[in-house]
Amino acid sequence: MNIKIKKILLFLNLILALAIFVSCANKKSSSSNMSIIESSNASSTSPSSSIKDASSNIPSNSEETIKKSPLGTWWWNKNLDVDEYLEFAVNNDITEIYFCDYSLGDNLKTLLQKANNYDINIYLLLGEKEWLNDRSDLDTIINNYISFQNNNEYKLSGIHLDVEPHQFSDFSDNRATYLYKLIDFIKTNKELYNDISFDYDIPFWLDDEIEYNSISKPTYKHIIDYADRIFIMSYRDTASAMLDVSIDEINYANDNNKIIYLSAETYSEEGDHVSYLEEGKAYMINELKELRKLIPDDFGIAIHNIKSFKELKD
Repeated sequence: MNIKIKKILLFLNLILALAIFVSCANKKSSSSNMSIIESSNASSTSPSSSIKDASSNIPSNSEETIKKSPLGTWWWNKNLDVDEYLEFAVNNDITEIYFCDYSLGDNLKTLLQKANNYDINIYLLLGEKEWLNDRSDLDTIINNYISFQNNNEYKLSGIHLDVEPHQFSDFSDNRATYLYKLIDFIKTNKELYNDISFDYDIPFWLDDEIEYNSISKPTYKHIIDYADRIFIMSYRDTASAMLDVSIDEINYANDNNKIIYLSAETYSEEGDHVSYLEEGKAYMINELKELRKLIPDDFGIAIHNIKSFKELKD
């Protein structure tokens, strides 16, 4: 009897030991699987979008991201048919338009109302180099802009300024003076109208060292410091060339949490390499998609301008 009891007890102990072993094995397997998931999530963290040179290996965006990325265009002639050109903008994935109308008239109101149906943001486009010497006319327009915003259902998203000091005939002789005025102009706009978002178009070659407020650094750095958004006139006819001429501005803006747009030209008489006129629309769109992959996700691309863009050969 004692021998039988001992055998039974031994058998029960073996079963208990086996159950404990299986339970431990399951827990270990579960813990191992959890570690793999966590490790996978950690390794999928997005890499830094900082660009330090034109050959940086930036992960490509998806096609969906490309379509949703900021894509703007200049609309200089307010008398262009609103329906025709807005339809063109919608069909070409435009997300914002810089519309020139100093009087803030009926065409602008019509565009704002219709663009609202397509989630396209409209900015007031203005540009006179003389404002660097006398800003009184600009201040009048900005005050009208403020009144417009207060009295209309459909609002503008900001003011887009194309003020180019290099258009002055004596720019080469007074380069430092004009660049200082440009920096001061941009800083003054922000101080006077802090609630308005200001964009600025600038060439890609503003490397001149300028002392402003007792700080000496390249002009483009001063401008990026004070501007809300900067549009580099990176007028070249390949994605790599557009990136190359803008890389310093891109890096500085990215390091300082500022927004840069790279701009493509669709018409120029300054040489084949400046615009996409000779290559055509399909080629340009392909290059801009490649460019989109090379710049930080929150940066944008803009096309100058909607009329010549529409007239590009396929």
